[in-house]
Amino acid sequence: MQNQTADQPQDAIVIAVSHYQPKDLAVWFNSLKATSFTGRVFAIAYEVSEDLVHYLEAQGATVFTFEHDAAKGKYSYSQLAEELEDHMDDGKLRVDSRWTWLRRILRFKDKIHDRRFFHASQLLARHCAQTGESYRFLAFSDARDVAFQANPFDWLETALPADKDIAVAVEGIDHRDAWNRRMMIKAFGKHALARVENQPVICCGYFAGRFQPMLELMLANYYVDQSKRIGDQVAMNQLLSFDAWRRRTLITDWTTPWTLHACTTLLPSESEGFYADPETLPEVHDGVVMTRSGHPFAVVHHTDRHPDLQAHLNAAFGMQKADA
Repeated sequence: MQNQTADQPQDAIVIAVSHYQPKDLAVWFNSLKATSFTGRVFAIAYEVSEDLVHYLEAQGATVFTFEHDAAKGKYSYSQLAEELEDHMDDGKLRVDSRWTWLRRILRFKDKIHDRRFFHASQLLARHCAQTGESYRFLAFSDARDVAFQANPFDWLETALPADKDIAVAVEGIDHRDAWNRRMMIKAFGKHALARVENQPVICCGYFAGRFQPMLELMLANYYVDQSKRIGDQVAMNQLLSFDAWRRRTLITDWTTPWTLHACTTLLPSESEGFYADPETLPEVHDGVVMTRSGHPFAVVHHTDRHPDLQAHLNAAFGMQKADA
């Protein structure tokens, strides 16, 4: 990707990767390159090979890595080392005794899909402070199961109201869905479920907004999740149930040609929580995923849930066998 020119506002997308190979990311990068997007891509790389970092950099991404083992040709990440440094204060370790730090055991170890929001916020903020770079919009994206059909920031530029900072998209289910209901109770309890039980499930596989509010939303989402270490999505749905956040957030669905979370809409979900009118659901025409009104989505998430669609994307944007 190339920087936008000086007289154009810069936009950016951040992804997080761990244990991936280049073939896992080819559709993401190649489909994005086929759009008019000319902004920046940032990648947070956890447990990855040197080859993957080289691939990311060759695609134009700015890559944030952690510990480098040149002998093994890999990069790795230790939450323990990072947390020890973060909690050291004037020579003393300030931690909750339940974490049993003195035995060097991290009982509440984060999953990468949770920790990624912390690093996306912190590392991008640090990068901008060090370089003086600034951005208009920022998107957070899953990498392995997302494809682009248009520049996603074109929609934000025209459709995000002045009084909104964040845009998210819902799935075709609400919190009667068994998995989402169970996870919300498991994480926060039935009182928390009552805050969202009649609301559609907001998916965190792709969301976007104005740059600084996005940094704060990702960090807030991590801190909400941090107390439970159970799931980024239930944390986001709980966070956005609070009016102070919800009033600044534009919530879209599958009738808006921006972001489609396809797992519950391209093939209608059989979940108890499925509420979408089947006549409004998206369709696929010649490999293009479109709203029922005939407009292509800019972003399609959960492509791997639909074998025919994934096969089309692999043929159009995947790596050649010789490069795999």
